[in-house]
Formats: sequence, C-alpha cells, structure tokens
Amino acid sequence: MSLAKKAARGALWTIASSMGGRFIGVIGTLVMTRFLAPEQIGEVSDATIIAMTGNWATIWGFGQYSVVKGRGEDARSVRWHATVAYMGLGAIGLGLVALFGGQLAPFFDAPRAASYVPGMALALYIRRLGAMPERVLAQQMNFRASGIAMVVGELSYTVSALGLAALGHGGWSIVFANLIQSTVVVLILLRAAGIASWATPAPLRWERYKDMLKFGVPLGIQGLAHGAARYWGTLAVSHYFGPGPTGAYNMAYNLADIPAIQVGEQIALVLMPSMAELPPERRPRALERSTALLSLIIFPLAVGLGLVAYPLVALILPNNEWQLVAPLLVVLTCLSVFRPITWVLSAYFEAESKTNRLMILEIAKLAILLACIALLAPSGVRAASGAVGIAFGVTAVAGIVMVSREGPSWRRLVMGFVQPALACVVMAAVDVALYEAMEHAGVTRPAVQLVALIVVGAAAYIAAALVICRETSRDLLDLLKKALRRD
Repeated sequence: MSLAKKAARGALWTIASSMGGRFIGVIGTLVMTRFLAPEQIGEVSDATIIAMTGNWATIWGFGQYSVVKGRGEDARSVRWHATVAYMGLGAIGLGLVALFGGQLAPFFDAPRAASYVPGMALALYIRRLGAMPERVLAQQMNFRASGIAMVVGELSYTVSALGLAALGHGGWSIVFANLIQSTVVVLILLRAAGIASWATPAPLRWERYKDMLKFGVPLGIQGLAHGAARYWGTLAVSHYFGPGPTGAYNMAYNLADIPAIQVGEQIALVLMPSMAELPPERRPRALERSTALLSLIIFPLAVGLGLVAYPLVALILPNNEWQLVAPLLVVLTCLSVFRPITWVLSAYFEAESKTNRLMILEIAKLAILLACIALLAPSGVRAASGAVGIAFGVTAVAGIVMVSREGPSWRRLVMGFVQPALACVVMAAVDVALYEAMEHAGVTRPAVQLVALIVVGAAAYIAAALVICRETSRDLLDLLKKALRRD
C-alpha cells in the first residue's frame, strides 16, 4: 500500500473516531449545562488548566523524537529513553502542581478551583502512561486502536460525569470522570501496543538524552506555548471577568474548536509520521498539497459554525446565562480556520528537525494573545475573545512566510488558502441572505433555521468549491476513493 493511501486511511480512521468520540463528549457537555452553572464549570476549567500547564512543562518532544528517530536498530533504545523521560519528569512536574498549584486559583478569581487541582493532576499523569504506546502505534501507521480508545474514553467520561452530576456532586463529577477516562484510554492503548514495544529496558546514555534535548527542547517550549495559547486565554478571561463568563467562554471555545481538533488535528497526527517517511525532496510538495486539502475541508466547517451560532446555541443550551455562548462562538470560530495551518507546518518542520521555528511561532502567538486580551478586556468579554483570532491569524501568516523560505512555494500555499476562503465567502453570502429572509418571513424556530442554514450553506460551498478549487476538489475526491477502495 502506498504511503499516500496509508496516510489517507489513517486520516479517515482518526477523523471518524475523533468525531464520534467528540460527538459523545459534546452531547455530554451540553447535557451537563442542565446540572452545572457556568461558574462551576469555569472553576473546574481553571483547575484543569493549572494542572495541564505542569504537564506541558515536562514534555520536551519525547514522543515526536521517538516517531522521527526511533527506527531500525535504534527503536528500542529511543523508546526506552523517551519512556523514562515521560514518566520521570511527569512525576516531578505534576507532583509539584498537585501540592502547590491550588495556590494560583485566587489570582484567577476562582478560589474554589484549588480543591480540584490534585485530582486533575493525577488524571493527567495516568494519561501519560499511554503516550508512548500511542506513539508506537502512530509510527506503525496503525490508528485504529487510538481511535477506539478515544471513542470509548469519551463515552466513559460522558456517562460517569453525567451520572455524578445528576447525583449532585457538582464540579467533582468532572474531576472523577477525567480519572475514569484516563484509565480507560490507557488500558486500551496498552492492550493494542503491548508493553515490550516501548518499555523494554535499555542502557541509559547521556548522549541519547543530549540528542533528544537538542531535538525536543524547542518542541517542549513550543508545546508549552501552544498549550498556553489554547488555555491561558481562559485563565486571562477568568482573571478579568470571573468564573461565570469563563464558563461561557470555555464552552464557546470548545464548540469553536471542534472542526480544528476533530478534523484538522487528526489529519496532522497522520501527516507527521507520513512526512517523516518521505524523502526530503518530496516534502515541500507534500506540504503544499496537504495545506490545500486541509483548507478545503476545514474552512467551511469553521465558517459554517459561526454562521449557525445563534440558532445552534438557542437550540442546545438552556435559555439563561448560557446564551452568552452564541456571540462568543461567532467570534471564536476563526481559530478553526487558522489552527490547522499551524499543525501542517508543524508536521513539516518536525520531519525536517527544524523545531526551533515552531517554538518561535508559538511564543509569538502566546504573547500576542495575552497582550490583546489585556488591551480589549475593558470593552467586554466579547471584544476580548477577538484576541484569539488576531493571535492565531498573525502567527499563521508568519508561519507561511517562514516555511516558504525552506523550499515550498509561497504562491501555492497562499492559493491553497485563498481559494477555499473565496468559496466560504459565497457560502456566507447565501446563508446571511437566507437568515434575513427567514427572519422577515417570521420563521424563527431555531431548529428550522439551523437545518436550513446547514443544508443551503453546504450546497453553496460545494458548488463554489467545485468551480473555484477545482484541482484541489478533484484531488480530495481521488484520495477518498483510493482510501475507501479495498485492496
């Protein structure tokens, strides 16, 4: 089977399982709003982010190093070194967070979040046990087990969280559900990858760790900055506006992130090992092709989500303070347009072992995000949420400029973005006209508006894409046919 076909099948597996798992998780989160107030979810979110920060600070590209360098005779040694680093540094970092992380909670106007920090730190450490088995499976282009783990993990989280919330356990229901989910996911990954494939002891050598650090330190800083850019914005919102708006902001961000996480990130996870297997001279063209295909898929999902935000939120969330999610969702959907671009660039730079570029981009993104939130906060939470689009947009453009100096054509990269964006403009114009027509005609039921906007918008985008993005559309259809065809 060709590498392109393996990658396409892997992408289909990860996207299908991710969307299935995320669907379960989203449904559970939406039902949870019937039991928990935005303030409670905001407090648990703050605790989770504090614990996650300790986790990011102790991951220095070990998994990526094992995928890129852990091949042939070096596989056993590389994987063992990575395993020791994962678990040893994780115990130190997350242990310190469990002991002292709660002291940060009052700064974010959420003092009750302190009690949740140790439990979330433990859940994250359990999840680290599955990191190396998952990387082994990814290197083998075997994404089936990871997909199953994702779906079953989300199901276990949703069932346990809703059950505990219905019994009146408040924010603790989310903490206990995370512990259950982490345990279930790790058990499935261990069963699929085995233990010997990643935990067979080998002599520890400082030379190996020096090579890992040379490769991984920029990735570690990039990973910390990337996670911070995703979640520290929530802490900044908590600091300026309190846990109530934070809960609504967090809900809107999670909904806006669905296209990027459930489609874009899953494709990126397949791209990294695929890029690593390609000879260097073929990687620039693969990057150009991947960005065009990813943009064709992601852009309409992100833009479309913003177009249906008001009827969607009116339909799925209680008619109370949770309705603040709708205007925030309209603003935040821009992140799903820009985030996947950075992921594809990451796959390319990691395969080229040029991880310092990623570090620079993520640090810049974090700095822009926090600065813009601080500047926009006096204008309210809706204006402050616009900082996300500014930060992600600026760094996406910077990444294109940066990678164009490495070999890929900036003209092809830009065209890969501009063409789907133009098709989205057509979709947006059609949907806006339709929404105004329905309002004028007195068709105000959210369910009717939602279905009409989705169906008509999708048809408009497909028609526009087949004309504006003809070559990329044909490429996508050919890849899907090959991936679905049985050998």
